Amino acid sequence: MLEALRGLATPALLAAATVYFLAWRFGESRRLAHIYSLGFSDPVLSYWSAFLMQIDSKRYIQKQWERVPPGTKWVKLPGFIRWYVLPFGTEEFQALTRASDDIVSSTEAVNEYLHARHTLRNDIIGDGIQVPLINTELTRSLGELVPEVNEEALAALDEMFPLEGNEWKSFLVSPALLQIFAKVANRVLVGLPLCRDASYIKTNVDFAVNVIVMSFVLCATPPPLRDLVDRLVSPIPKKFERIRGYLQPIIDARRAEKEKLGAEYEPHPDMLSWMIDLAEQHGRDDRDIILRMMSTNFGVIHTASMNFQHAFYSLLSMPQYMEELRAEVVQCIDEHGWSKTAVDNMKLMDGFIKESQRLNIIGIIIGNRIATKDCTLAGVFIPKGTMLTANVVEAHNSRDFWGSTVDEFDPYRYIRMEKETGKKLGIVTTSANSLSFGLGRHSCPGRFFAAQELKLLMAHLLLDYEMKFDKKEQSRPKDVWFGMSCMPNPNTRVLLRKRVKA
Repeated sequence: MLEALRGLATPALLAAATVYFLAWRFGESRRLAHIYSLGFSDPVLSYWSAFLMQIDSKRYIQKQWERVPPGTKWVKLPGFIRWYVLPFGTEEFQALTRASDDIVSSTEAVNEYLHARHTLRNDIIGDGIQVPLINTELTRSLGELVPEVNEEALAALDEMFPLEGNEWKSFLVSPALLQIFAKVANRVLVGLPLCRDASYIKTNVDFAVNVIVMSFVLCATPPPLRDLVDRLVSPIPKKFERIRGYLQPIIDARRAEKEKLGAEYEPHPDMLSWMIDLAEQHGRDDRDIILRMMSTNFGVIHTASMNFQHAFYSLLSMPQYMEELRAEVVQCIDEHGWSKTAVDNMKLMDGFIKESQRLNIIGIIIGNRIATKDCTLAGVFIPKGTMLTANVVEAHNSRDFWGSTVDEFDPYRYIRMEKETGKKLGIVTTSANSLSFGLGRHSCPGRFFAAQELKLLMAHLLLDYEMKFDKKEQSRPKDVWFGMSCMPNPNTRVLLRKRVKA
Protein backbone atom coordinates (compact mmCIF):
# COMPACT_ATOMS: atom_id res chain seq x y z
CA MET A 1 0.00 0.00 0.00
CA LEU A 2 2.81 2.39 0.97
CA GLU A 3 4.64 1.69 -2.29
CA ALA A 4 1.48 2.40 -4.27
CA LEU A 5 1.04 5.74 -2.49
CA ARG A 6 4.67 6.65 -3.19
CA GLY A 7 4.12 5.81 -6.85
CA LEU A 8 1.17 8.18 -7.00
CA ALA A 9 2.94 11.03 -5.19
CA THR A 10 5.13 12.25 -8.05
CA PRO A 11 2.37 12.33 -10.70
CA ALA A 12 0.08 14.05 -8.19
CA LEU A 13 2.69 16.71 -7.44
CA LEU A 14 3.32 17.26 -11.15
CA ALA A 15 -0.41 17.58 -11.79
CA ALA A 16 -0.78 20.05 -8.91
CA ALA A 17 2.15 22.11 -10.18
CA THR A 18 0.74 22.14 -13.72
CA VAL A 19 -2.69 23.29 -12.55
CA TYR A 20 -1.18 25.97 -10.31
CA PHE A 21 1.11 27.46 -12.95
CA LEU A 22 -1.56 27.37 -15.67
CA ALA A 23 -3.96 29.21 -13.35
CA TRP A 24 -1.25 31.76 -12.56
CA ARG A 25 -0.45 32.17 -16.28
CA PHE A 26 -4.08 32.80 -17.23
CA GLY A 27 -4.50 35.34 -14.42
CA GLU A 28 -1.28 37.22 -15.15
CA SER A 29 -1.92 37.20 -18.92
CA ARG A 30 -5.31 38.78 -18.30
CA ARG A 31 -3.81 41.47 -16.02
CA LEU A 32 -1.12 42.31 -18.61
CA ALA A 33 -3.31 42.07 -21.71
CA HIS A 34 -2.83 45.81 -22.42
CA ILE A 35 0.96 45.41 -22.78
CA TYR A 36 2.49 44.42 -26.13
CA SER A 37 3.79 40.84 -26.19
CA LEU A 38 7.14 39.71 -27.62
CA GLY A 39 5.61 36.59 -29.12
CA PHE A 40 2.21 34.98 -28.52
CA SER A 41 0.11 36.71 -25.87
CA ASP A 42 -2.37 33.84 -25.47
CA PRO A 43 -1.76 32.14 -22.09
CA VAL A 44 -1.26 28.69 -23.65
CA LEU A 45 0.47 29.68 -26.91
CA SER A 46 2.83 31.93 -24.95
CA TYR A 47 4.50 28.76 -23.68
CA TRP A 48 5.58 28.10 -27.27
CA SER A 49 7.13 31.57 -27.37
CA ALA A 50 8.82 30.86 -24.03
CA PHE A 51 10.18 27.61 -25.47
CA LEU A 52 11.56 29.38 -28.55
CA MET A 53 13.20 31.95 -26.31
CA GLN A 54 14.86 29.27 -24.19
CA ILE A 55 16.48 27.82 -27.31
CA ASP A 56 18.16 31.09 -28.35
CA SER A 57 17.07 33.90 -26.03
CA LYS A 58 19.47 36.54 -27.38
CA ARG A 59 18.36 36.12 -30.99
CA TYR A 60 14.73 35.79 -29.92
CA ILE A 61 14.60 39.10 -28.05
CA GLN A 62 16.54 40.89 -30.82
CA LYS A 63 14.12 39.73 -33.53
CA GLN A 64 11.01 40.39 -31.47
CA TRP A 65 12.30 43.84 -30.43
CA GLU A 66 12.62 44.84 -34.08
CA ARG A 67 8.92 44.05 -34.63
CA VAL A 68 7.59 46.25 -31.83
CA PRO A 69 5.28 48.96 -33.29
CA PRO A 70 6.38 52.61 -32.96
CA GLY A 71 4.88 54.36 -29.96
CA THR A 72 4.91 51.25 -27.77
CA LYS A 73 5.87 52.08 -24.18
CA TRP A 74 6.24 48.71 -22.47
CA VAL A 75 6.53 45.13 -23.73
CA LYS A 76 6.22 41.77 -22.04
CA LEU A 77 8.55 38.80 -22.51
CA PRO A 78 7.29 35.25 -21.90
CA GLY A 79 9.03 32.98 -19.40
CA PHE A 80 7.85 29.50 -18.45
CA ILE A 81 6.77 30.63 -14.99
CA ARG A 82 5.73 34.27 -15.54
CA TRP A 83 5.82 37.30 -17.80
CA TYR A 84 8.61 39.90 -17.64
CA VAL A 85 7.65 43.50 -18.42
CA LEU A 86 10.36 45.67 -20.01
CA PRO A 87 10.55 49.41 -20.80
CA PHE A 88 10.71 49.97 -24.56
CA GLY A 89 11.76 53.62 -24.65
CA THR A 90 13.98 56.05 -22.76
CA GLU A 91 11.10 57.63 -20.82
CA GLU A 92 9.92 54.24 -19.62
CA PHE A 93 13.45 53.16 -18.68
CA GLN A 94 13.89 56.30 -16.59
CA ALA A 95 10.51 55.72 -14.95
CA LEU A 96 11.66 52.25 -13.90
CA THR A 97 15.04 53.38 -12.54
CA ARG A 98 13.54 56.35 -10.67
CA ALA A 99 10.57 54.53 -9.15
CA SER A 100 10.80 54.39 -5.36
CA ASP A 101 11.43 51.12 -3.51
CA ASP A 102 7.95 51.14 -2.00
CA ILE A 103 6.52 50.90 -5.54
CA VAL A 104 9.01 48.55 -7.27
CA SER A 105 11.20 46.37 -5.07
CA SER A 106 14.49 44.77 -6.09
CA THR A 107 14.50 42.84 -2.79
CA GLU A 108 11.17 41.20 -3.60
CA ALA A 109 12.48 40.35 -7.08
CA VAL A 110 15.54 38.62 -5.57
CA ASN A 111 13.25 36.81 -3.16
CA GLU A 112 11.32 35.47 -6.12
CA TYR A 113 13.90 34.55 -8.75
CA LEU A 114 16.48 33.22 -6.27
CA HIS A 115 13.84 32.17 -3.73
CA ALA A 116 16.13 34.00 -1.35
CA ARG A 117 13.91 33.51 1.70
CA HIS A 118 14.90 29.85 1.47
CA THR A 119 18.29 29.87 -0.29
CA LEU A 120 19.87 32.98 1.29
CA ARG A 121 17.60 33.15 4.35
CA ASN A 122 16.32 36.58 3.42
CA ASP A 123 13.59 36.01 5.98
CA ILE A 124 16.41 36.78 8.46
CA ILE A 125 18.82 39.04 6.53
CA GLY A 126 16.53 40.52 3.87
CA ASP A 127 16.74 43.99 5.42
CA GLY A 128 20.05 44.47 3.58
CA ILE A 129 21.72 46.38 6.41
CA GLN A 130 25.08 45.06 5.17
CA VAL A 131 24.78 46.78 1.77
CA PRO A 132 25.92 50.20 3.09
CA LEU A 133 29.08 48.46 4.36
CA ILE A 134 29.94 47.60 0.77
CA ASN A 135 29.05 51.10 -0.43
CA THR A 136 31.02 52.83 2.32
CA GLU A 137 33.61 50.75 4.20
CA LEU A 138 34.69 48.55 1.29
CA THR A 139 34.75 51.30 -1.33
CA ARG A 140 36.48 53.71 1.06
CA SER A 141 39.12 51.07 1.88
CA LEU A 142 40.01 50.17 -1.71
CA GLY A 143 43.30 52.08 -1.61
CA GLU A 144 44.42 50.40 1.63
CA LEU A 145 43.37 46.99 0.32
CA VAL A 146 45.35 47.07 -2.94
CA PRO A 147 48.53 45.56 -1.40
CA GLU A 148 46.53 42.69 0.13
CA VAL A 149 44.48 42.05 -3.00
CA ASN A 150 47.64 42.23 -5.07
CA GLU A 151 49.46 39.76 -2.81
CA GLU A 152 46.53 37.35 -2.88
CA ALA A 153 46.20 37.60 -6.67
CA LEU A 154 49.86 36.60 -7.07
CA ALA A 155 49.55 33.74 -4.59
CA ALA A 156 46.33 32.45 -6.20
CA LEU A 157 47.74 32.63 -9.74
CA ASP A 158 50.88 30.73 -8.68
CA GLU A 159 48.78 28.08 -6.95
CA MET A 160 46.22 27.56 -9.71
CA PHE A 161 48.67 27.89 -12.63
CA PRO A 162 51.84 26.11 -11.43
CA LEU A 163 54.59 26.49 -14.03
CA GLU A 164 58.26 25.57 -14.24
CA GLY A 165 60.94 26.45 -16.77
CA ASN A 166 59.99 27.65 -20.23
CA GLU A 167 57.43 24.97 -21.10
CA TRP A 168 53.85 25.65 -22.18
CA LYS A 169 51.26 24.01 -19.93
CA SER A 170 47.55 23.51 -20.60
CA PHE A 171 44.93 24.52 -18.02
CA LEU A 172 41.15 24.27 -17.84
CA VAL A 173 40.68 27.91 -16.94
CA SER A 174 37.05 28.18 -15.83
CA PRO A 175 37.35 26.30 -12.50
CA ALA A 176 40.83 27.76 -11.94
CA LEU A 177 39.61 31.35 -12.33
CA LEU A 178 36.61 30.68 -10.09
CA GLN A 179 39.00 29.52 -7.36
CA ILE A 180 41.26 32.53 -7.92
CA PHE A 181 38.39 35.00 -7.58
CA ALA A 182 37.09 33.20 -4.49
CA LYS A 183 40.51 33.40 -2.83
CA VAL A 184 41.09 37.05 -3.75
CA ALA A 185 37.58 38.10 -2.66
CA ASN A 186 37.92 36.27 0.64
CA ARG A 187 41.21 38.00 1.38
CA VAL A 188 39.00 41.08 1.74
CA LEU A 189 36.02 39.27 3.25
CA VAL A 190 37.72 37.17 5.96
CA GLY A 191 41.47 37.77 5.58
CA LEU A 192 44.40 35.42 6.13
CA PRO A 193 44.73 32.50 6.69
CA LEU A 194 41.13 31.45 6.01
CA CYS A 195 41.09 32.87 2.47
CA ARG A 196 43.68 30.23 1.54
CA ASP A 197 41.87 27.31 3.16
CA ALA A 198 40.91 25.06 0.23
CA SER A 199 38.00 23.45 2.07
CA TYR A 200 36.52 26.82 3.11
CA ILE A 201 36.81 28.17 -0.43
CA LYS A 202 35.25 25.01 -1.90
CA THR A 203 32.34 25.18 0.55
CA ASN A 204 31.57 28.76 -0.49
CA VAL A 205 31.82 27.92 -4.19
CA ASP A 206 29.55 24.89 -3.68
CA PHE A 207 27.11 27.02 -1.69
CA ALA A 208 26.76 29.42 -4.63
CA VAL A 209 25.96 26.49 -6.93
CA ASN A 210 23.46 25.14 -4.39
CA VAL A 211 21.66 28.51 -4.33
CA ILE A 212 21.22 28.48 -8.11
CA VAL A 213 20.08 24.84 -8.25
CA MET A 214 17.64 25.22 -5.36
CA SER A 215 16.20 28.39 -6.89
CA PHE A 216 15.29 26.36 -10.00
CA VAL A 217 13.83 23.54 -7.90
CA LEU A 218 11.71 25.92 -5.81
CA CYS A 219 10.68 27.89 -8.88
CA ALA A 220 9.10 24.72 -10.29
CA THR A 221 7.36 23.97 -6.97
CA PRO A 222 3.92 25.43 -6.13
CA PRO A 223 4.21 27.94 -3.25
CA PRO A 224 2.27 25.86 -0.67
CA LEU A 225 4.85 23.06 -1.03
CA ARG A 226 8.06 25.11 -1.10
CA ASP A 227 8.78 24.99 2.64
CA LEU A 228 8.41 21.21 2.61
CA VAL A 229 10.55 20.71 -0.51
CA ASP A 230 13.21 23.03 0.88
CA ARG A 231 13.39 21.05 4.15
CA LEU A 232 13.53 17.72 2.31
CA VAL A 233 16.09 18.34 -0.43
CA SER A 234 18.10 21.52 0.21
CA PRO A 235 21.84 21.00 0.89
CA ILE A 236 22.18 24.63 2.04
CA PRO A 237 21.66 24.07 5.82
CA LYS A 238 24.65 21.71 5.83
CA LYS A 239 26.74 24.34 4.03
CA PHE A 240 25.75 26.86 6.71
CA GLU A 241 26.89 24.53 9.49
CA ARG A 242 30.18 23.91 7.70
CA ILE A 243 30.86 27.62 7.15
CA ARG A 244 29.85 28.38 10.74
CA GLY A 245 32.55 25.91 11.80
CA TYR A 246 35.12 28.13 10.09
CA LEU A 247 33.77 31.57 11.01
CA GLN A 248 32.54 31.13 14.59
CA PRO A 249 36.04 30.61 16.11
CA ILE A 250 37.30 33.72 14.30
CA ILE A 251 34.33 35.80 15.50
CA ASP A 252 34.90 34.61 19.08
CA ALA A 253 38.66 35.27 18.88
CA ARG A 254 38.19 38.80 17.55
CA ARG A 255 35.69 39.67 20.26
CA ALA A 256 38.05 38.32 22.91
CA GLU A 257 40.95 40.30 21.43
CA LYS A 258 38.86 43.48 21.40
CA GLU A 259 37.81 42.98 25.03
CA LYS A 260 41.39 42.31 26.13
CA LEU A 261 43.04 45.23 24.32
CA GLY A 262 40.28 47.79 24.78
CA ALA A 263 41.19 51.15 23.24
CA GLU A 264 44.42 49.69 21.82
CA TYR A 265 42.50 47.16 19.69
CA GLU A 266 43.02 47.62 15.95
CA PRO A 267 40.14 46.16 13.90
CA HIS A 268 41.02 43.72 11.15
CA PRO A 269 40.56 45.43 7.75
CA ASP A 270 38.03 42.96 6.36
CA MET A 271 34.31 42.50 5.87
CA LEU A 272 33.96 40.05 8.75
CA SER A 273 35.11 42.67 11.27
CA TRP A 274 32.73 45.22 9.78
CA MET A 275 29.91 42.66 10.01
CA ILE A 276 30.69 41.97 13.68
CA ASP A 277 30.49 45.70 14.45
CA LEU A 278 27.27 45.98 12.42
CA ALA A 279 25.69 43.11 14.35
CA GLU A 280 26.51 44.81 17.65
CA GLN A 281 24.96 48.08 16.45
CA HIS A 282 21.73 46.34 15.39
CA GLY A 283 21.52 43.72 18.12
CA ARG A 284 22.01 40.75 15.78
CA ASP A 285 23.42 37.34 16.72
CA ASP A 286 26.32 35.38 15.21
CA ARG A 287 24.00 33.35 12.97
CA ASP A 288 23.01 36.65 11.36
CA ILE A 289 26.68 37.55 10.77
CA ILE A 290 27.45 34.19 9.14
CA LEU A 291 24.38 34.30 6.89
CA ARG A 292 25.33 37.79 5.69
CA MET A 293 28.89 36.63 5.00
CA MET A 294 27.57 33.70 2.96
CA SER A 295 25.23 35.97 1.02
CA THR A 296 28.08 38.42 0.32
CA ASN A 297 30.33 35.60 -0.86
CA PHE A 298 27.59 34.42 -3.20
CA GLY A 299 27.30 37.91 -4.66
CA VAL A 300 30.98 38.63 -5.27
CA ILE A 301 32.49 35.43 -6.65
CA HIS A 302 30.62 34.07 -9.67
CA THR A 303 29.67 37.27 -11.49
CA ALA A 304 33.19 38.70 -11.26
CA SER A 305 34.68 35.39 -12.39
CA MET A 306 32.39 35.19 -15.43
CA ASN A 307 33.07 38.80 -16.42
CA PHE A 308 36.80 38.13 -16.18
CA GLN A 309 36.57 34.94 -18.24
CA HIS A 310 34.73 36.84 -20.96
CA ALA A 311 37.42 39.54 -21.03
CA PHE A 312 40.21 36.95 -20.89
CA TYR A 313 38.79 35.01 -23.85
CA SER A 314 38.39 38.29 -25.76
CA LEU A 315 42.04 39.13 -25.10
CA LEU A 316 43.26 35.70 -26.25
CA SER A 317 41.19 35.96 -29.44
CA MET A 318 42.59 39.45 -30.15
CA PRO A 319 46.28 39.20 -29.18
CA GLN A 320 47.03 42.41 -31.10
CA TYR A 321 45.97 44.32 -27.97
CA MET A 322 48.28 42.47 -25.56
CA GLU A 323 51.36 44.63 -26.05
CA GLU A 324 49.41 47.90 -25.76
CA LEU A 325 47.74 46.73 -22.56
CA ARG A 326 51.02 45.41 -21.20
CA ALA A 327 52.78 48.71 -21.93
CA GLU A 328 50.03 50.61 -20.10
CA VAL A 329 50.38 48.36 -17.05
CA VAL A 330 54.17 48.78 -16.99
CA GLN A 331 53.87 52.57 -17.24
CA CYS A 332 51.26 52.80 -14.46
CA ILE A 333 53.26 50.54 -12.13
CA ASP A 334 56.52 52.37 -12.86
CA GLU A 335 54.87 55.69 -11.98
CA HIS A 336 52.68 54.69 -9.02
CA GLY A 337 53.68 51.20 -7.88
CA TRP A 338 50.97 48.63 -7.15
CA SER A 339 48.46 51.17 -5.86
CA LYS A 340 44.88 52.29 -6.38
CA THR A 341 46.18 55.25 -8.42
CA ALA A 342 48.00 52.86 -10.75
CA VAL A 343 44.89 50.71 -11.18
CA ASP A 344 42.67 53.76 -11.77
CA ASN A 345 45.08 55.01 -14.47
CA MET A 346 44.83 51.80 -16.50
CA LYS A 347 42.33 53.43 -18.87
CA LEU A 348 42.84 51.09 -21.83
CA MET A 349 42.48 48.09 -19.54
CA ASP A 350 39.28 49.62 -18.16
CA GLY A 351 37.94 50.20 -21.67
CA PHE A 352 38.90 46.70 -22.80
CA ILE A 353 37.05 45.01 -19.94
CA LYS A 354 34.01 47.28 -20.31
CA GLU A 355 33.84 46.62 -24.06
CA SER A 356 33.97 42.91 -23.29
CA GLN A 357 31.06 43.38 -20.88
CA ARG A 358 29.12 45.24 -23.57
CA LEU A 359 29.47 42.50 -26.17
CA ASN A 360 29.64 39.45 -23.90
CA ILE A 361 26.67 39.65 -21.58
CA ILE A 362 25.84 37.18 -18.82
CA GLY A 363 22.08 37.43 -19.35
CA ILE A 364 19.53 39.10 -21.63
CA ILE A 365 17.75 40.94 -18.79
CA ILE A 366 18.94 42.70 -15.65
CA GLY A 367 17.75 44.88 -12.77
CA ASN A 368 14.65 42.89 -11.83
CA ARG A 369 12.04 44.62 -9.69
CA ILE A 370 8.58 43.54 -8.57
CA ALA A 371 5.69 45.99 -8.40
CA THR A 372 4.61 45.93 -4.75
CA LYS A 373 1.34 47.71 -5.51
CA ASP A 374 -0.75 48.73 -8.51
CA CYS A 375 1.01 51.71 -10.08
CA THR A 376 1.35 53.78 -13.23
CA LEU A 377 4.80 54.12 -14.82
CA ALA A 378 5.31 56.44 -17.79
CA GLY A 379 1.55 56.55 -18.34
CA VAL A 380 0.97 52.77 -18.34
CA PHE A 381 -0.80 50.77 -15.64
CA ILE A 382 1.44 48.15 -13.99
CA PRO A 383 -0.44 45.64 -11.80
CA LYS A 384 0.83 44.58 -8.38
CA GLY A 385 3.13 41.54 -8.61
CA THR A 386 4.46 42.35 -12.09
CA MET A 387 8.14 41.52 -12.66
CA LEU A 388 9.84 44.53 -14.29
CA THR A 389 13.29 44.29 -15.85
CA ALA A 390 15.53 45.80 -18.55
CA ASN A 391 16.73 44.50 -21.93
CA VAL A 392 20.53 44.19 -21.84
CA VAL A 393 20.75 43.00 -25.45
CA GLU A 394 19.15 46.16 -26.83
CA ALA A 395 21.00 48.46 -24.43
CA HIS A 396 24.39 47.07 -25.40
CA ASN A 397 23.68 46.64 -29.12
CA SER A 398 21.55 49.65 -30.03
CA ARG A 399 22.74 50.98 -33.38
CA ASP A 400 20.96 54.26 -32.63
CA PHE A 401 23.21 54.80 -29.61
CA TRP A 402 26.46 53.04 -30.49
CA GLY A 403 26.50 53.86 -34.20
CA SER A 404 27.81 51.87 -37.16
CA THR A 405 30.61 50.21 -35.14
CA VAL A 406 28.18 48.65 -32.67
CA ASP A 407 29.22 45.10 -33.64
CA GLU A 408 32.96 45.79 -33.47
CA PHE A 409 35.13 45.20 -30.41
CA ASP A 410 36.79 48.56 -29.77
CA PRO A 411 38.70 48.93 -26.46
CA TYR A 412 39.25 52.64 -27.19
CA ARG A 413 35.51 53.32 -27.49
CA TYR A 414 35.02 54.66 -23.96
CA ILE A 415 38.24 56.68 -23.97
CA ARG A 416 37.01 58.53 -27.07
CA MET A 417 33.51 58.95 -25.65
CA GLU A 418 34.91 60.44 -22.43
CA LYS A 419 36.88 63.01 -24.44
CA GLU A 420 33.85 63.85 -26.59
CA THR A 421 31.30 64.12 -23.77
CA GLY A 422 33.44 65.15 -20.79
CA LYS A 423 31.67 62.46 -18.75
CA LYS A 424 33.27 59.62 -16.82
CA LEU A 425 32.41 56.36 -18.56
CA GLY A 426 34.65 53.88 -16.78
CA ILE A 427 33.81 50.29 -16.02
CA VAL A 428 31.95 51.20 -12.80
CA THR A 429 29.67 53.73 -14.53
CA THR A 430 26.15 52.50 -15.24
CA SER A 431 23.66 54.05 -17.66
CA ALA A 432 20.74 53.18 -19.91
CA ASN A 433 23.22 51.71 -22.41
CA SER A 434 25.65 50.16 -19.95
CA LEU A 435 23.90 47.66 -17.72
CA SER A 436 26.58 45.11 -16.78
CA PHE A 437 26.50 46.24 -13.14
CA GLY A 438 22.76 46.86 -13.00
CA LEU A 439 20.71 50.04 -13.19
CA GLY A 440 19.70 53.00 -11.11
CA ARG A 441 20.03 53.17 -7.33
CA HIS A 442 20.39 49.42 -7.11
CA SER A 443 23.47 49.10 -9.29
CA CYS A 444 25.90 46.53 -7.87
CA PRO A 445 27.34 48.09 -4.68
CA GLY A 446 30.52 46.01 -4.99
CA ARG A 447 31.35 47.07 -8.54
CA PHE A 448 34.23 49.32 -7.44
CA PHE A 449 35.95 46.40 -5.72
CA ALA A 450 35.09 44.07 -8.61
CA ALA A 451 36.64 46.48 -11.13
CA GLN A 452 39.83 46.65 -9.05
CA GLU A 453 39.96 42.84 -8.88
CA LEU A 454 39.43 42.44 -12.63
CA LYS A 455 42.14 44.94 -13.54
CA LEU A 456 44.72 43.67 -11.05
CA LEU A 457 44.34 40.06 -12.17
CA MET A 458 44.49 40.99 -15.84
CA ALA A 459 47.58 43.12 -15.17
CA HIS A 460 49.40 40.20 -13.55
CA LEU A 461 48.48 37.81 -16.35
CA LEU A 462 49.81 40.29 -18.91
CA LEU A 463 53.05 40.94 -17.02
CA ASP A 464 53.87 37.43 -15.85
CA TYR A 465 52.51 35.06 -18.50
CA GLU A 466 52.46 34.28 -22.18
CA MET A 467 49.08 32.86 -23.10
CA LYS A 468 47.04 31.44 -25.97
CA PHE A 469 44.14 29.07 -26.54
CA ASP A 470 45.04 25.38 -26.45
CA LYS A 471 43.75 24.73 -29.95
CA LYS A 472 44.78 25.32 -33.53
CA GLU A 473 42.11 27.94 -34.16
CA GLN A 474 42.64 30.96 -31.91
CA SER A 475 39.09 32.32 -32.25
CA ARG A 476 36.96 32.94 -29.18
CA PRO A 477 35.13 29.79 -27.93
CA LYS A 478 31.35 29.84 -28.23
CA ASP A 479 29.54 30.96 -25.12
CA VAL A 480 27.14 28.57 -23.41
CA TRP A 481 23.53 29.75 -23.14
CA PHE A 482 20.92 28.23 -20.86
CA GLY A 483 17.61 30.03 -21.11
CA MET A 484 18.10 33.74 -20.54
CA SER A 485 21.56 33.34 -19.00
CA CYS A 486 24.98 33.07 -20.60
CA MET A 487 28.37 31.90 -19.39
CA PRO A 488 31.82 31.73 -20.99
CA ASN A 489 32.60 28.28 -22.37
CA PRO A 490 33.56 26.21 -19.28
CA ASN A 491 35.50 23.60 -21.31
CA THR A 492 38.06 26.03 -22.73
CA ARG A 493 41.70 25.14 -22.21
CA VAL A 494 44.45 27.76 -22.31
CA LEU A 495 48.20 27.34 -22.75
CA LEU A 496 50.34 29.35 -20.34
CA ARG A 497 54.03 29.76 -19.71
CA LYS A 498 56.05 32.13 -17.58
CA ARG A 499 56.97 35.28 -19.45
CA VAL A 500 60.63 36.21 -19.67
CA LYS A 501 60.78 39.91 -18.85
CA ALA A 502 63.23 42.19 -20.64
